[in-house]
Amino acid sequence: MPASFPRPPVDDRALYDLDFGRFARPMVAFCQELGLYERLANGALDIAAVATTFDIPSRAAEAALVMSAALGFLEVDTAGRYALSSCGRAYHFPSSPFFRPMIARDREMAENLASAFSSADPIDPHAVNIEQHAHEKIAEFINRMHNLTLPAASALGELDVFADVDHLLDVGGGSGSLSCGLAARLPDLHCTILDVEPVCRIAAGNAGDYGLEDRVDTVAADMFDGDWPGGQEAVLFGNIFHDWDPESCGRLAANAHAALKPGGRILLHEILLNERRDGPLIAACMSVAMLLHERGKQYSLAEFDTMLSQAGFVDCQALPAYGHYHLVIARRR
Repeated sequence: MPASFPRPPVDDRALYDLDFGRFARPMVAFCQELGLYERLANGALDIAAVATTFDIPSRAAEAALVMSAALGFLEVDTAGRYALSSCGRAYHFPSSPFFRPMIARDREMAENLASAFSSADPIDPHAVNIEQHAHEKIAEFINRMHNLTLPAASALGELDVFADVDHLLDVGGGSGSLSCGLAARLPDLHCTILDVEPVCRIAAGNAGDYGLEDRVDTVAADMFDGDWPGGQEAVLFGNIFHDWDPESCGRLAANAHAALKPGGRILLHEILLNERRDGPLIAACMSVAMLLHERGKQYSLAEFDTMLSQAGFVDCQALPAYGHYHLVIARRR
């Protein structure tokens, strides 16, 4: 890997935990205020039943339940029903002598959570409305994401799945961190970043800074409605599907299928929700961030498998990638 592309000495899980952990306390405080724990002490409910009982969006119900379960305050059975755990009953049931009221110290976040529980739309949209932002805000967001994904980018090329790929399309490639990390490690790989025009300018600048402008280029296009370069060997999405609802993810998967050669692979770089929907805590915290800022959530491998299978992909699997990340892989027949 060229010396110009940085590689941290240790992974960044502690930084993710610190950064996204800020969503835990406000969510638990809101669940207390909502009366969720008191209701679940009287009987288990699944996500749909919680959404109906409290008249809240399903996405918000899931975010609250997964967060609370990841913290150990709820337990989930094999039917996907959540109930108050012994820990939750001791500390979050109002009649318990050990009841501990939570206070959301970040009042702005508390207010945003209250709004998110009454609306299906993101409260403070970032990626899903990126073209509507001023250039300064776009640059601020993309540079922040670059800093977030750079450590994982430095290690992605170590996965064997990239060994036989000569050209890759990085959809919604943002700052170009993943493409640059791959190209820096794999000298025969050429990457094309597809994103909106203001973001492409930032990505091209980063590729030049790393001395990779000859092997990392950009195409300005709308990833839902624009023309994608065809005949691809691999199509990569880094932290893209978690921004979007399942229907939109399905459209992206169908576009990727059309852009790939037979045998080509779709690659999703994501932090996965586990199959029981009770953790891990980092996925629960990131789902709250998605609830506030985007239209999606953290998905499980089974949910990704369903989306990708409906688009015509087969052999869906997940490989540990770096830190909290996995790479979900599926193949076009």
